[in-house]
Amino acid sequence: MKFFKLTPLLILFCSIIGHSQEVELPITTKNQPLTDILKVFENQLEFNFSYDVKAVEDVSLEVLQTNLSIPFLQKLIELQTPYLLQKVSETDFILVKNTKVVDVCAIVVDAVSLFELPQADIHLNKKTIGLTENNGIFKLQLHPSDSISISYFGYKNKTINISELTNNSCDTIRLQPEIQSLGQVLVKEYLTGGIQKNQDASVNISTKKLSILPGLVEPDVLQSLQLLPGINSPTEDPAGLYIRGGTPGQNLVLWDGIKMYHNGHFFNQISTFNPFITKNVQVYRGGTSVRYGDRISGVIVVESDDDLIEEVQAGGGINLTHGDLYLKMPISKNAGILLAGRRSTTDVYQNIAYNNLVRKVFQNTRATIPDVGDEVTSEEESREDDISFSDVNFKLVWHPDSTSTIKLSSILAENRLDNKKNIVIDDKRNKTQDVLKLRNIGASINWDKNYNNSIYQNANFYFSSYDQRYSFIIDRIDDNVTQNTSIKNAVKDMGFEYSVRFTLANNHSLHTGYQFSYNESSYKALFDTGFGDDDPNTLDGNGTNHTLYSEYQYKTPKTYLNLGFRASQLSNVKDFFIEPRMFASYELFKNFTINTSAELKNQQLNNYLTNISTEDGRLSTLPVSDNVWILSNNSSINNIDTPRIRVLKSMQFTVGGLYTYDGWNFDLEGYYKKITDVSSLSDIILDIATQDDVETDIFYGEEERIGFDLLVKKRIQNYRFWAGYSLSKTITSFPLVQNTYYNGNFDQRHVFNLSQTLILNNFEIALGWNYATGRPYTKIVADSDAILGGTIDPNGINSSRFRDYHRLDASAVYRFKLNKEKDWNGMIGISIRNLYNRKNIIGQDYKEFTDSNFNRTLETSQNESLRFTPDIVLRFNF
Repeated sequence: MKFFKLTPLLILFCSIIGHSQEVELPITTKNQPLTDILKVFENQLEFNFSYDVKAVEDVSLEVLQTNLSIPFLQKLIELQTPYLLQKVSETDFILVKNTKVVDVCAIVVDAVSLFELPQADIHLNKKTIGLTENNGIFKLQLHPSDSISISYFGYKNKTINISELTNNSCDTIRLQPEIQSLGQVLVKEYLTGGIQKNQDASVNISTKKLSILPGLVEPDVLQSLQLLPGINSPTEDPAGLYIRGGTPGQNLVLWDGIKMYHNGHFFNQISTFNPFITKNVQVYRGGTSVRYGDRISGVIVVESDDDLIEEVQAGGGINLTHGDLYLKMPISKNAGILLAGRRSTTDVYQNIAYNNLVRKVFQNTRATIPDVGDEVTSEEESREDDISFSDVNFKLVWHPDSTSTIKLSSILAENRLDNKKNIVIDDKRNKTQDVLKLRNIGASINWDKNYNNSIYQNANFYFSSYDQRYSFIIDRIDDNVTQNTSIKNAVKDMGFEYSVRFTLANNHSLHTGYQFSYNESSYKALFDTGFGDDDPNTLDGNGTNHTLYSEYQYKTPKTYLNLGFRASQLSNVKDFFIEPRMFASYELFKNFTINTSAELKNQQLNNYLTNISTEDGRLSTLPVSDNVWILSNNSSINNIDTPRIRVLKSMQFTVGGLYTYDGWNFDLEGYYKKITDVSSLSDIILDIATQDDVETDIFYGEEERIGFDLLVKKRIQNYRFWAGYSLSKTITSFPLVQNTYYNGNFDQRHVFNLSQTLILNNFEIALGWNYATGRPYTKIVADSDAILGGTIDPNGINSSRFRDYHRLDASAVYRFKLNKEKDWNGMIGISIRNLYNRKNIIGQDYKEFTDSNFNRTLETSQNESLRFTPDIVLRFNF
């Protein structure tokens, strides 16, 4: 950094010529109020000063000497304040606004690689006044007393005094990296502040730097991703992400290296991950690194905070569904800990947000609640609810030396439901109780070591336990019979990974590693009719995996190439899998980059949405235990030791291009996926379609997904606008069910998002409109002769569609300082989802009814989206 070399000489010169009219200051602090200095001149030299007292009451000067002359004072005021001290006579002076500006030029670069940083933010008084160009240069006209702040995602903010910059050339400003970069940044602000696109096509989200988003006043970790083209939720569940047609169970989700099997509180309406202790979220829609396996769709890598050593930090907040607290505390010069917890308030008090979420999750079931204005029946008066959720996080960070970091992380996420109700059927009284307890517990130990900047080593051990237990108890009072349906699903997953990254030469590197994991899954459904236990349905399996992977990377400012393979030996299927993968991007010409990828993936831990009901369909289980994890192949059904479930296989290709210019981003990427050995378990539509022809527990088929994602984004100072559009098609084939392909259950041909945000001083405002083609569904035709009481539409499975979906979301936030000297701040915000209260249809349920003569009928009901739902948040950080 060059300094304004003439300034010391001018100050020295002014000091000499003005020595005859010096005053002696009583120096008590480095910074002294300007008004106090002027009073000294008035008292000692009988000078007169005219100025606006109120305008300069907070203005101070940095004075490092006791003797001060008028010329020296004039120069200090010019350099350190937005004012000028003008001479009127020998003893009279006036303080006026400084309208003088100087030309400022600088280039912002990475302090390590010296690569230019395009679209870095230039802030003045917390307002964005400019961006760096694609070559990292910015040119502005500013006052000599101004101080600007430069920020760039993944780097530490830097404050520069204009007086420190030269006025005849472009200075170089170096920003220090704040986090280890996983890939060179391609677009710093992909959608809004805190979201960047990397050279390997992954997208990073920093929740700490994330600007306001439509419908969100808090940065929900998973819901924020749904604003990216190609990521949405046809079921409108914030934590249920469908990445380019893949279901949530096909996504690999890692929290500090821990594989997570449950990612949503309140039945997927709120993310399990605490955003206020989250450092970074990295998502792959395609072109996945070979380090990540075991899933065939997207990859979501969530990292918690590491800044635990510098100072004590604390914060907390509350909204209409839950509250949270966190504490970061150093315990030595080289170590610090993090403690955080969130707890629902829904079992303490209910409000409009709680009521609307309950209506969405439990609509068309006995657990729903009456709408506003509906008559409260005796059954509803007997209702007792207890719905709660919580998560707890602990982290220890220790730096044994300057090259090593050891991290210990743990997470506990829990959901509970206890619903009681009295129901009358056929003039007979029934007491029902639904009890659900769902837990995901995980822990990891991570060790990083850097050897002379050319060899980087990582070792990680993790453990994850998923445990879901649901009981549905029916106490038939008049018949004096108690029935109990018990469903249990558990997964134990533990593993170890060791990897080394070598820097072979400039721009060349090799990453290789070994992974071991042990997986165990169990599923048990027991139906106790009250007349003796029926045989339970069980699905159990376990196995060990050994994986070797290696990838070669070539990186320059214009070119990125990643070639790798993943080789796995799975004991439970007694098979060996090779997964080659490739990703490449190249800057074809200035500001225009093309990319392509090809990859094979496999998944052996399958996720099913099952349909379980009791013997009497009029009292069926709630849709809270239908999300089931089952291990491939050596899982056995009803204790029959026969391989049943195949490993899911996927082949994927992408090709696209990105163009950036003057704050505009144009990103277009097409993709194709072919998925084989798709299995379906306990799907009522498939059961109906084959009820007269085939008897099987599991159906096998294949699926094809094709589409493209388009993003158009523009930034003008503090205003951001973006539009995301996805055109896609998902088709499915189960040969035993239907000879031809049919629309996939979650196929939405058109998905469009239009969003805009605006920052005005301490206010942030966001507005977003979402549109999507209606989901496909199957019409059921009543048929008393059919075994299940109905047949599918002659046009085939999923031949009908719900009406189109659209919704308007809005949010506003006000941020304020609690202490000007300390970094204490607060925030108050409000958000509204579905602003115009659109009644969207997002799904269809099926219920079986059995009469006294054991005749079965099938009835359908449609599920609506979330209604007009506000949320209010209040937060404080210290």
